[in-house]
Amino acid sequence: MKYFVIGDSDTVLGFSYASVEGRVAETRDEILAALDAARAKFDVGVVIITEDIAAKVKDELDGIRLSQARPLIVEIPGPKGPLPDRRSLLSIITEAVGIRV
Repeated sequence: MKYFVIGDSDTVLGFSYASVEGRVAETRDEILAALDAARAKFDVGVVIITEDIAAKVKDELDGIRLSQARPLIVEIPGPKGPLPDRRSLLSIITEAVGIRV
């Protein structure tokens, strides 16, 4: 199983040092093309995408997550840090389970 990263040039360059293939994408069309390229590779099991880039194609990412088991899509903070409105893991679990853990 391989990883594929989609993000800004700094993020893609950093992951390339660990031999992770990726694509720089800024516009909506570039992001969707990069997602299609990652999904077309049968050996890619995890797509890593920066939060700011993911926010531009949120509906498409949600659709992929709900309809396909592969690839797993993981959002990470970009070079500027996490987005200010980022939900905590605890709040996501609380919403899913219905009780505070």
